[in-house]
Amino acid sequence: MKKILKVLIIFTLLFSFSVNAKEKVTLYFFHGDGCPHCAEEQTDLIDDLKKDSSINVEEIEVWHDSENKNLLDKVISTYGTRSGVPYNVIGDTTIIGYSESNGEKIKRAIEYYKTHEYTDEIKKIKNGETVQINDQFSKEEEKTDQEQTIDVPIIGKVNLKNISIMSAAVLIGLVDGFNPCAMWVLLFLITTLISLKDKKRLLLLGSIFLLTSGFVYFLIMFSWLNIVVSVSTSIIFRYLIGVFAIGAGIYNLYNFLKGLKSDDGCEVVDKKKRKDIFKKIKKFTHEKSLLLAILGIMLLAVSVNIVELLCSAGLPLIFSELLLINNVTGVKAIGYDLIYILFFMLDDFIVFIIALKTLDVVGISTKFNKYSHLIGGLIMLLIGILLLVNPGALMFNL
Repeated sequence: MKKILKVLIIFTLLFSFSVNAKEKVTLYFFHGDGCPHCAEEQTDLIDDLKKDSSINVEEIEVWHDSENKNLLDKVISTYGTRSGVPYNVIGDTTIIGYSESNGEKIKRAIEYYKTHEYTDEIKKIKNGETVQINDQFSKEEEKTDQEQTIDVPIIGKVNLKNISIMSAAVLIGLVDGFNPCAMWVLLFLITTLISLKDKKRLLLLGSIFLLTSGFVYFLIMFSWLNIVVSVSTSIIFRYLIGVFAIGAGIYNLYNFLKGLKSDDGCEVVDKKKRKDIFKKIKKFTHEKSLLLAILGIMLLAVSVNIVELLCSAGLPLIFSELLLINNVTGVKAIGYDLIYILFFMLDDFIVFIIALKTLDVVGISTKFNKYSHLIGGLIMLLIGILLLVNPGALMFNL
């Protein structure tokens, strides 16, 4: 009887051990020494998770350890994700970057793998084994996200988690759009076309100017986003953007105060350059060859938007940094860039549509331009300070 009892006790202990072993989930925390987001995750999440006996946390520093860096490169290649730290792996799931919402997602992933099939994929990668990723947890998360979406007219489906990022895209896009550097060119273009009394030519050349302007600005924002993502692990770059945003904010506030005394419009282009542009507009619009006129207007739109980028003082760059802080990249980032551009171009479209309907020029008062300097300056100043002091406050995801 005693032997049977011993066998039962041993069997119970072994069974209990096997259950605990199965529930033991490993979180691989790839981080960089000096990375602010990594330090934030360490304090807010990792230190607490390490106290949980059912969780195994492996901290892997990759900035100063070439072997660990090579392992991370293999992991990124296997999972097919973007690079960057902090880089968290639980089973088949990767969570890149840290915010309050990402911290909650890591906890949910850990709990998920405690009760579902779990494979330590990193251990396989270390051993050179073949790994097949089937991230069922993320698929279930996507289903949950779909339940939190609403249909918005024109824009389409909007995830309520991202509503704050969309608000930033709308607000900053509008402020960026209300600057005089492109508006005076559009107004003169419309005036010249109206004088020809050719509504079809006005529609064609005006539309080409606006569409080219929007496309060029999209390329500029896309380039900024790629630059920001490529140096996402550099704290110095974030500080540089913060300092730049503060400087640009102060400069815009200065322009607002200066504009209270005068109505100079765009300050980036002087009067002599404006006259040259006016001559080019007249030449292009009066060109007998429609093809040459179209090419001339497209060239004009490209040059004007490069000038406008200087006038806007880097709002697209700051918005790109906001996207990165909130871990919004890839297709989603492009979507928010397009929303930004839609509202950036809104005032131009309104002026153009009114001109088409009435064959008259209805300009945007310089008061709007002045107050765009005020609003834009305050926004950039606030974002710049937060980037330096408390970047976590810019993590909008609910």
